[in-house]
Amino acid sequence: MASNANKRSRKKRRVEPQDEPEFQVAPMIDVLLVLTLFFMSITSTELLKKEKNITLPDANHAKKQNQNEKRGQIIINVSWNHNNNTAGFSIDGKPYADAVSLQSYLQPRASDPRTYALIRADKDVQYSNISDVMAACAASGLSKVSFAVITSGNQQHHGAQPAPAPAPGP
Repeated sequence: MASNANKRSRKKRRVEPQDEPEFQVAPMIDVLLVLTLFFMSITSTELLKKEKNITLPDANHAKKQNQNEKRGQIIINVSWNHNNNTAGFSIDGKPYADAVSLQSYLQPRASDPRTYALIRADKDVQYSNISDVMAACAASGLSKVSFAVITSGNQQHHGAQPAPAPAPGP
């Protein structure tokens, strides 16, 4: 009986709210601002890794990369300069003089077994330049190498086989 008396006294002590509760807009704006800044910083980091002047080769039977495998990914950009017919190498926007100089960046990171190289080579880059990048990866101890390509649907995929060597020029 004592418990019933306690319940009744609690019901009597409750004060009914006079006004409807208000929705607080300021905290929602704060959260929205933080999320916007977070996604902007992630997007700009990803854009630094990919050069816009590279036209990826077409591969109809490329395998799409698993999104979970992006951890440990090192994107190596290999661009082609049509003016002087030379290849340019860069990682995270930092240019390197040649493929051999990439080893200074790759070697310290190769000890992690999840690390792999994603080569984003322009479709006009000569095979010898791509071979030099793969040799630099091997010399650094990085055994996993993948290639970025575009399929006919204009979607970027990773894991395609390297393009055949171009025919020797005149």
